[in-house]
Amino acid sequence: MSTEVSQGLPRPQRTISDEFRELQHIVNLFQHQLDAPHGTVGLHPFGPVNVAGAKMAFTQACRRLREALTSYRGTALESWGRLISKQSEGGGLPDSSLAVLTHKVTAAGQELNEMRRVVDTLHEDASKCGNILTEAAADAISKALAIGGLGGQQAQLLVERLKSMAKRLGLAHYTDTQTHMEETVTTVTLAGSIIVIDVDIGNSIASLKVKVSYVSDMDHDERIDALMLDRLHAADIRGFEALVEEMAELDRLTKEQSPVSFIHNTFAIVATLAEVQARELSALGGDSKQLLRHGSGIALPHARHVGPSLLYFMPSAIRHGLMAADFADMVRLHSLSERTRAVAPLCHWLSFSWEPSDSRHGFLSAQSPKYCLPTDYMAEDSESHHVVRVHHPGISGLDMQFLELTAPESVPKTGKPVDDSITQASVDSGAWIPYCMVARLEPTMPASALTVRAIMAAIQVDTSALGPDQSAGVGLAHDSPRLLENAPTLEGLVRGECAKTANTSGEKVEMGPPQIRAWTICRIPLYRPQNVLAVVPILRRQAIFNSLLASCYTDAVDSELPLTGVSARTHANDPFRIDLVFNNKQLDKDGDIRIESGGVVDQGVVLRVIETTGEVAAWIHQSLGIASTEELLAALGSIATTATTLCKSMAHPKLSKVADISHSIPAIAVWLASHPL
Repeated sequence: MSTEVSQGLPRPQRTISDEFRELQHIVNLFQHQLDAPHGTVGLHPFGPVNVAGAKMAFTQACRRLREALTSYRGTALESWGRLISKQSEGGGLPDSSLAVLTHKVTAAGQELNEMRRVVDTLHEDASKCGNILTEAAADAISKALAIGGLGGQQAQLLVERLKSMAKRLGLAHYTDTQTHMEETVTTVTLAGSIIVIDVDIGNSIASLKVKVSYVSDMDHDERIDALMLDRLHAADIRGFEALVEEMAELDRLTKEQSPVSFIHNTFAIVATLAEVQARELSALGGDSKQLLRHGSGIALPHARHVGPSLLYFMPSAIRHGLMAADFADMVRLHSLSERTRAVAPLCHWLSFSWEPSDSRHGFLSAQSPKYCLPTDYMAEDSESHHVVRVHHPGISGLDMQFLELTAPESVPKTGKPVDDSITQASVDSGAWIPYCMVARLEPTMPASALTVRAIMAAIQVDTSALGPDQSAGVGLAHDSPRLLENAPTLEGLVRGECAKTANTSGEKVEMGPPQIRAWTICRIPLYRPQNVLAVVPILRRQAIFNSLLASCYTDAVDSELPLTGVSARTHANDPFRIDLVFNNKQLDKDGDIRIESGGVVDQGVVLRVIETTGEVAAWIHQSLGIASTEELLAALGSIATTATTLCKSMAHPKLSKVADISHSIPAIAVWLASHPL
């Protein structure tokens, strides 16, 4: 009897919420499989995570959810709509029925809003799931190549991965397999409108080859081939795909913004940076080591990315530890040696790329190979362009010549159009497109408000419509607050970065209360190529000060007699100055306090990063006319930054040299302990 009754009962109807929960369960299950030990290595075809099965289950769940939503619309919503229409036609409804209907409509509206929120969340989860799958598969291939090399299965897996990447990036792909001397080599060709990337995959890592060529008249550059090949030799599939994606983006932009060639302009920037470097090196007497002190950095195109990269700051300890030959090799070969490659992640870089912009910017044609003109290449002003002379802010007496497009009459010199219709005036309007060159900082840099405003002035951003506390925006920082008092502090940002890298939050130096408001700079739009000359010294000065500040949290200096206390204080009105008091009380090997001869207990020092050169200058409290007091730190703070006593000529030469070489406050303390002033 019970069986017959159960057979006659209708199947329970699944609700929309049930379908949502099942769909979310599928996503969570797949995520759990990827997060499990050996989950990424176990991706199909290696192990238990079956991508095809997960995709099928996800598709079926989406179909059931779509059917449930359609049914809901066809039953409840349409019936309520008919009732409302009847009411509007004068048919009338009892007050009780109208109240019930109103309640149902309100509840339905709330439920639909909740459904919309859940759908949006589910869509984000599905996108994240797809990204996780793509990255995890790349990691799995990388691990397989690193462990087993390019065997038969791994080689075929890499071939399939390249094909999949081509589809994802919108590139055509072709394969050709040939056998030579008992070795099978498969060539995968990735082709765009202009670029062609050939990857040869054999039975060993040594047989891998990469060549990038162009349909246009662009010259072949072996450095790009070497950069991509290095990624494959290191079994870094994700890194290799990132480089191909950069090339594909240049190809896509060139196709969309014809007749402008982004690949040509990328190479023009590379040539410009090389020309600037050559002139700076000549002005510095061939001392390539000084390019990181006075110049605009070392141009290393295709060393980290496809396109131009600039090494503009190297930590002082590393810079003084490298031989002059290492710097000469970098400048001459435009690449990183094995020795310099090891320290590259510790340096600061600018990498140049393109991104959409609200204003229109001029791009060079193939007839203009460079932005910066060498002395033996003269170009007179014409209707389409003019030559501008720019004085180098860091190297006295060095002038540059840059080629600058002449804007049409409806486009002001700022690059912003008066209206959307740009007429043919004195230059082809096709050269003015809504893209600009952007310098991305690697790593991002905490910077004071003074630095942000200086960069905005250097790139000639119009801030007249912004308030004094709102001018830190304009796309420079990714955490720009609306008001200055809402900004974080430089001390807090630097300390947070140190805690990430050193896994410590303790202070080596007793710091005063944070005072410098700051932002984290991640990108700098460059409205003119010559902006780089003015921007790099500003960034370098901030990087030097940050290294000094970071030493208060992370530096550990070997010393038999460690100092018992170092106090430091920063200044809000001068964010490149640190006042220090070093306690000359020391502990001997037995732990007893020992006071140095001379009776001076504390030593006061003022450190400041010089604006023009980026050097660190040091003044001692005796030369500043301050006697040793219990409030020595406060007495130092009373000295105004603009005072004549804080001029470089009155700085202590030996102490300044120690500070400039080390960029380390604990190292200065140890030197003072062994060299009483």
